[in-house]
Amino acid sequence: MYSKVLVPIMGKFNECLAEHTIDLINGRDVSLTALYVIDDSVPFLTPRNIKEAMISELKKRGKSCLDDFEKIMNLSENKNITFKKTLAKGKPAEEIVRIAKEECTDVIVMGTGKSIVDKHLLGSVSEEVVHFSPCTILLVRTIESKTCEIPD
Repeated sequence: MYSKVLVPIMGKFNECLAEHTIDLINGRDVSLTALYVIDDSVPFLTPRNIKEAMISELKKRGKSCLDDFEKIMNLSENKNITFKKTLAKGKPAEEIVRIAKEECTDVIVMGTGKSIVDKHLLGSVSEEVVHFSPCTILLVRTIESKTCEIPD
């Protein structure tokens, strides 16, 4: 059913996203793209050197998060997964949708779980992706106070 899977990650909840992704894949041969988006939006008057330093740090963090996610996916045991890491820069929701379209993704597995206050003040990447996605989306509830254990 799903042969191309996109998993946008942010570092937090990688284990939970990996668990749900592996469950969804269910042993089928798939091409999985792990995506980390560097949000390069900063206030208008931010000095160039500050912006460049922020982007550089976020790039390092992104590479580290992608490496961690690759380890969590345990590819030596999950040989049915062809794994690719992608680092993009821009507005997270727009980049997720763009890459899903470019790669003809069948399903996006992504986390959601901002508090109501955060959602109203900051908006929701997952909500925007839901509205513009070219494919099916599995939203994984990822709130720190909840567990991500999947019942048997």
